[in-house]
Amino acid sequence: MRIPHKNLLLTTLLIGLFPIKALSDGNDRPIDDAIIKVLFETKLGELKDENKTTDASLISEQLKEQNKINANLPKAPTSGLHSSEIYKNRKNGVLCLGNIYKCDRCSKWHGNIAGGFIITKDGLAVTNYHVMKNSKAGAFGAMNIQGELYPIEKIVASSEKDDLAIVKLRGDDFTPLPIAKSAPVGSDVIVISHPEGRFYTVSRGIISRYYKQRGGKEKGSPRLAITADFAKGSSGSPVFDITGSVIGVVAATNSIYYSKSEGIERNLQMVIKSCIPSSSILKLLESGNL
Repeated sequence: MRIPHKNLLLTTLLIGLFPIKALSDGNDRPIDDAIIKVLFETKLGELKDENKTTDASLISEQLKEQNKINANLPKAPTSGLHSSEIYKNRKNGVLCLGNIYKCDRCSKWHGNIAGGFIITKDGLAVTNYHVMKNSKAGAFGAMNIQGELYPIEKIVASSEKDDLAIVKLRGDDFTPLPIAKSAPVGSDVIVISHPEGRFYTVSRGIISRYYKQRGGKEKGSPRLAITADFAKGSSGSPVFDITGSVIGVVAATNSIYYSKSEGIERNLQMVIKSCIPSSSILKLLESGNL
């Protein structure tokens, strides 16, 4: 949903009167997708206009460097949680992460918003490589569920083959999410993601298998298939095990059709939900507490 330009000022005033925390703090409070989108575009746009963001071309160069980094991670818990408890206890570490750009029809900033999540108290966050691969963006940033916006200062580690990027957010005192080394096939998982702007959507499923990519630049890299739903806009979002630890990162969907006629695939049978396993995140981190 896009807010009409003439209503932008009114929407911004309403945001000031009613902070997003009042709309989203709790498991049964409604999420206002339109306000989240406007907040992201407005706040990051203001920082860009004030020259308080990192140049997107520099971000693009850092992305290509494929570095690793040391990080002190929170310890992964061992006791199980209910789905509602995972959402309540972990949502503050889940991010709306992406970029802003300008079209050729107006002077406003528009947002490309995907997902990400925080892994250290000093602001390291994980998302997909392909989310950060956009040299034409005006600026990159991340926003939490309270509406607090943080510019992405730099990329500190990345892997194109694993479709991962670890970024540094400008700020402090973040709420990091724990990372587990793995989870067995058949175990329950929870996803908190943003399918096509439906922010902070929770879905549940199981791990259906681990496998290796078949082709392209990512050929041979490990992947994790799950049955929990997600869709476009969810890239970079966390996949949790029953303890609330991250065991994967949302990456892509692959549709399987029964037949192909005149170049058109027909009779959809199954959608594979492909994720990056947490082991690939840990490869980019030289050290950490688990």
